[in-house]
Amino acid sequence: MTAAMSAHDRATETGGVTEGRAPSPAGRLMGTIQRHPLLLLAAMIAVLPAVIANDYYIDVASLALTFMVLGTAFNLLYGYVGMLSFAQVAFVGIGGYTSSWLVSHTGVWQPFAFLSAGVVAAAVAAVIGVVTVRLSQEAFAIITLSFSLLCALVAAEWTGVTGGRQGIFGLPAPELSLGSVHLVAETPRHYYVLLAGFTVCALWVMLRLVRSSAGTVMIAIRDNEPLTKAQGYATNTYKLAVFTLCAFVTGLTGALHVFRLTAIDPSIFDFYLMQVMLIIVILGGAGTFWPVVYSAVVFSALPEFLRMADEARLVIYGVILVAGLLFAPQGAGGLLRTRAVNRRLRAMRVEGHR
Repeated sequence: MTAAMSAHDRATETGGVTEGRAPSPAGRLMGTIQRHPLLLLAAMIAVLPAVIANDYYIDVASLALTFMVLGTAFNLLYGYVGMLSFAQVAFVGIGGYTSSWLVSHTGVWQPFAFLSAGVVAAAVAAVIGVVTVRLSQEAFAIITLSFSLLCALVAAEWTGVTGGRQGIFGLPAPELSLGSVHLVAETPRHYYVLLAGFTVCALWVMLRLVRSSAGTVMIAIRDNEPLTKAQGYATNTYKLAVFTLCAFVTGLTGALHVFRLTAIDPSIFDFYLMQVMLIIVILGGAGTFWPVVYSAVVFSALPEFLRMADEARLVIYGVILVAGLLFAPQGAGGLLRTRAVNRRLRAMRVEGHR
């Protein structure tokens, strides 16, 4: 295969230039982007407030960042491990209610409240996961769905803690203090800066996971769990760890999300959030990282532009999802991967005929 590698492939591996030539500045830049795509995303996120003057679109961008993290966390479970968890929406609500209650009832330091949101969500996931990760995929999906419905019921009825159907409102603007830097996210732009930092950090952690040896085991579990277990891997431990990690990240995201809204009520458990996560992952390409990340931008901003047709929104989403499953069952990421493989095979055949 090495001998048959095309000139195009060699150029790609050397940062966009052929062997024997010094890489140009553009070639070095493209090589860096190819090796570190998170840097490109971070740069795009950083410059966005400078090119968008309207705070409404900054708010939409903040929503896109929120779904980037939620969609990627769900992709770790469903796309990389094969666990269809409907509990993600429950962890959003648990994180939101935990941080809201701590801030509104105890007045604790906000960063502590946000961290507690992730810890509580992860602890709940660990308790549920100890039992459910051992079950079949169908049973796991049904139990996590039932858990989300139960959380919505508890939030509506547990008036003393959750505020009942009225919820908890009047939440203060998120604050962050790092040494001499003190940021109060009182405007959409300030909130965007806070969320952007969290998004880049969360994506970095999840990207490192999927690129590690643990990520390889996760994919093996998805493709053939009995064989992976037979090779000596504790598959249930891996599944529980990923389930807990994703709950932690989702709980943190939920906490930041409700402080953007300045209020929380039982509607946070609406299945609409889960529907958006499903669409982001399935149409982005389950088991692919960057296509799902950028899919989140499209399918989180879309409902904002469909607000004039709110009653038809679910129908439109349904049509998009069915069309995607019919014409691109592997999602955008699967299509890109197939095209890349086909190009490589054609290049190898051309090189072999020379």
